Amino acid sequence: MYTGIDIGYNATKAVTERRRTTFPSVVGTPDRASFALNGNSEQALVLVAPTHALIGEEAVNQSRFLNRREDRRWIESDEWLTLFHAALTELTTATAVDIDLVTGLPVAFYSDKAQVQERLMGEHRVQREGRRGQLLRVANARVIPQPFGSLLAEVLDEHGQIQRPDLAHASVGLIDIGGKTCNLLSVSRLFEIGRETASVNVGGWTLVRAVRQWLAQAYPGLDDLRDHQLAAAIQARSIRYYGEPVADFATVVDDLASNLAGQILGEASHLWNGGATLDAICLTGGGALLLGTHIQRHWPHAQVVAEPIYGNALGYWKLARRLWGK
Repeated sequence: MYTGIDIGYNATKAVTERRRTTFPSVVGTPDRASFALNGNSEQALVLVAPTHALIGEEAVNQSRFLNRREDRRWIESDEWLTLFHAALTELTTATAVDIDLVTGLPVAFYSDKAQVQERLMGEHRVQREGRRGQLLRVANARVIPQPFGSLLAEVLDEHGQIQRPDLAHASVGLIDIGGKTCNLLSVSRLFEIGRETASVNVGGWTLVRAVRQWLAQAYPGLDDLRDHQLAAAIQARSIRYYGEPVADFATVVDDLASNLAGQILGEASHLWNGGATLDAICLTGGGALLLGTHIQRHWPHAQVVAEPIYGNALGYWKLARRLWGK
């Protein structure tokens, strides 16, 4: 099974030929069984082996205790591996499957690629609530810089062949706006330009924190929302206070998003000497949907990729097809 998995600070995304999935990168501690009128334990994202955990929306909504790391050691944590296992169970119900996998790391952590690749290779025995156990064998694994996936999603077709030779031979700046970090990657003819690549510690959670501070003053109580709940409201540009819509919420979100886009533009402009020599600038990640228009006002040749949320995972999957496809 050719597979691309992107485990981000905000969300985990995974793609195969037949299925794709995304869920919040949150691992929770099971508390008690909860009632749902149309509940189905097989649909709930709950692992019982190798660890008992709630994952994604199930964790955000049901768990009292959430585990979400935001540091470099995250990729060494049990939570990170649990998200990987959960993604695989979302992609297949087979009791045994061989996997050819591509994933990515933030550019600041890319030197850890060998450690991550070693951790992913081999057999993973997983059991999801309501299912039989699964033996998931990672036969091949490759780790690349995260934003490279979105470029490959544009350049390669579904068989891993080049469909955009113009982009493959171009000088491209990639801005990947994730949850905790914004990865800036410069690529020429599909080769990374190391001196023009950096990771900036701003992202979607920067905007969440800014909105939370405003809510604490203007609408007390709304600032108690969990991070992923507030992030969803920001994405929708809509929130309710005592049952009524907050009229100025969208305006405030846009103003704060413009400020954040300005920070990213400043870093990218400095790194890329203003960006004038780049043939194209590709915006990806969930933050591209919020900040894309603000960045495009400064750089008219900047474009949001076709699927910014799934962009990296989609490119990883296409690269897996290119590397190991028959």
